[in-house]
Amino acid sequence: MTPIDLGAWNEINAFWNDWGLSLLTFLSVFVVALLVRKIWLWRRAKVVSESLSPKPPIIDPDMEDDGAFGALTPALAAQIPESAKESRDFQLLLKQAGLYHPAARNTIYAFRFLLLVTPLIIAGVCAILADPQWTWRILGVGIFTGVVLSIIPRLYVYFRRKSRYEEIRSGLADTVDMLSMCLTGGLNLLDSVEHVAGQMGAYPALAEELRLVKRQAEVSSLKLALEDLTRRVDLPEIRQLAAVLTRGTQLGSQLASSLHDHADHLRVSLRQSALARANKAPVKLVLPILFCLAPAALIILTAPAILELRNFFVADTQNSPATQGVTFGTNTVIEAMKQLDQRVNVGVPVVSGHPPMPE
Repeated sequence: MTPIDLGAWNEINAFWNDWGLSLLTFLSVFVVALLVRKIWLWRRAKVVSESLSPKPPIIDPDMEDDGAFGALTPALAAQIPESAKESRDFQLLLKQAGLYHPAARNTIYAFRFLLLVTPLIIAGVCAILADPQWTWRILGVGIFTGVVLSIIPRLYVYFRRKSRYEEIRSGLADTVDMLSMCLTGGLNLLDSVEHVAGQMGAYPALAEELRLVKRQAEVSSLKLALEDLTRRVDLPEIRQLAAVLTRGTQLGSQLASSLHDHADHLRVSLRQSALARANKAPVKLVLPILFCLAPAALIILTAPAILELRNFFVADTQNSPATQGVTFGTNTVIEAMKQLDQRVNVGVPVVSGHPPMPE
């Protein structure tokens, strides 16, 4: 290598040692920001389309929307391998989260692949340009970042399902009461379900599930529709409601009174659940208090005593020459008392050549 090339390579190495980590951090943040912006724009467009429709739409499976990345979405999603069981479980998870769009799975898997590969590519480029001693560290950081970021889409689906379940649980008692009133007014069960779904604007997830039950019951039967509802919404309250409706339709009993009693039971359950969460709050606050407030309180209470003990056991070398900077102890006290002994022998003559008599 010529001297010019060696000097240029040294300049590149020096530049990378000074700015390599900052450049890697900037590129990683930039790529993550682009992906977050893409997710946000996709979610915003979906919310706007849902708000323009008077009712939560039942998505047609034959839609030609390929996903967030268009025609590339299936190809990107195919790069994440999975078994048939994992595919069925994830499809059920998507339904439980309310993602009924046929391209929802491909979109989630495409985001997972991009979030996994992008940090690896950036880490590989940086490892090539960096000093050899930093290669394995950069690759390790890139692999760890890619693995962590690839989990984010699945966590989004999980937390979406959790929030959807909480919304359904909160509005279920009012829904059962409205169904009871509609049945008392003379409507049949399916018409009551459709009417209640149109009135549940405060709980769009529950309204969407009721419309799905109505359509599935028209196509097949109410029993199969309710069974599918219990699979989509895996809650004890939904299973109890499905059992009440199935038993009422099969036995021909009065559903209105049964639903009214079931609504009261749901409200009691909600109240008991709220009380249980309130009782758990003090236990959950123990660790924050222990690790956040207790050290500060301990320092405030014990600091004066510690300082006093320090002043007592450690000698002041500037103001007390007798101790000569030695720490407090029995021998030190004896030596200090000997040095400070200023007793005077009065009235005892001193004979030449003989020491004074002791007192």
